[in-house]
Amino acid sequence: MKSNIHYFFHPKSVAIIGASDKYYSWGNMIAVNLLGSKSQENVYLINPKHDRVLGEKAYGKIAEVPEDIDLAIVIVPAPKVVPTLEECAAKNVKVATIISAGFSETSEGKQLGDDLKRFVEEYQIRLQGPNCAGYYNASVPINASPLPPRFLIESPVAFITQSGFVGNTLSVWGPTRNLTLGKYISVGNEADLTVTDYVEYFGQDPTVQVMLLYIEGIKDGTRFSNVMREVTPKKQVVVWKTSETSAVKRAALSHTAHLVGSQQVFQGLRKQLGIIQVQRLEYGLIASHAFLRHPPLRGNRFAITMVGAGWAIILTDALSTAGFSVPEFSQDLQDEIRRVLPNYRASVKNPVDFGAADTMDFSLMMRIIRKIFESGEIDGFIVANIGEFSSFEDEGGIIEVQIAKSLNRIQKKYQKPIYIFTLMTEADSKSIPLIKKKMNMYHSIDELLEVLKAQLFYYRWKERIK
Repeated sequence: MKSNIHYFFHPKSVAIIGASDKYYSWGNMIAVNLLGSKSQENVYLINPKHDRVLGEKAYGKIAEVPEDIDLAIVIVPAPKVVPTLEECAAKNVKVATIISAGFSETSEGKQLGDDLKRFVEEYQIRLQGPNCAGYYNASVPINASPLPPRFLIESPVAFITQSGFVGNTLSVWGPTRNLTLGKYISVGNEADLTVTDYVEYFGQDPTVQVMLLYIEGIKDGTRFSNVMREVTPKKQVVVWKTSETSAVKRAALSHTAHLVGSQQVFQGLRKQLGIIQVQRLEYGLIASHAFLRHPPLRGNRFAITMVGAGWAIILTDALSTAGFSVPEFSQDLQDEIRRVLPNYRASVKNPVDFGAADTMDFSLMMRIIRKIFESGEIDGFIVANIGEFSSFEDEGGIIEVQIAKSLNRIQKKYQKPIYIFTLMTEADSKSIPLIKKKMNMYHSIDELLEVLKAQLFYYRWKERIK
């Protein structure tokens, strides 16, 4: 089903009301991006004071534009927003993005907010915002945000946020870890369209596989539940939600006029509806991509292999404390592994200490992982230290990339996830960016555990609703 939201992401014509030559103003950044990213759409600049903006023809008002408009970007002072929208209605505008702030998030703007609500009730134009930071669709591309276009990278992850600059941050930070957002929308004060509307739309979008949400509060709880009930069996929805402290409530109310909802109520709702909640927003982006790049995690039993007993102890302790299991292998499986690693310094009980085997032949690691998967005794595998050897020599990095390719083939063959863990990042190891093209990597125990909990929660929830 095509809704009016479609016109945000696939407009044929766009009017930027408030386009500006003023560097780093909203009217400048969005106009530059839309002029630079236009593919199918005609872009019209509206500025009553200038006949040219950014070297392009500018119109005094939207009524002067020579065609009907699908999308209007409104960047005018708050008292002028409703009169501007009324002009848009006369031009058959389908949807409007209101960047302007100063409505229900301030006491002074309450009357303006009420006027905007009356406009929504009277006219058919669907509104994003006000007080929002725009949006983008990397696949078209269309960029109605302040972000430079180099950060728009196609991805099946969509981000819906009640904080615009959180979206900007993730859009810039994510690609440094090969974690990208294909679609992003800042909902602002939700005078019309809400988080729920965008979840429903992306739920029907075949190019979106996973949704990430930043939520301060939900305005339409019953409808939110009904929409989630339809979406979550088909697509993962990962959520970071604010807490309920008085300071957070105050900040949220002044930010986007959202009342922070009860965590207790939300916890009950998410468990019922299969919504995946994370403890930190960046973990949400990491977990979203984990669903794309790993097979389902069907249980809590893990095998660990690494170089050095220290990480065996650290990871076993962390997994066990978090409710996962690192079971001792059966004697038959231990005997199988021992035939591959004959050196008796190498532990084969689980974890498997590959470093104590006195060999750096990583083909042996692949044989061991296959044998462990074939045993049926574990549900997932953690491989530590990959990414660290290129810091010693270039040849180590070449081998590590080959290992990542092999690990990806193995997890696809056996349909059981393999997680690479290392504290090293792109700044420490030149092989890591290449490894990440083949496999996700996790750079802290906390983010690894967050991913494992997210994947196991979603699998068990889907099994329960069958």
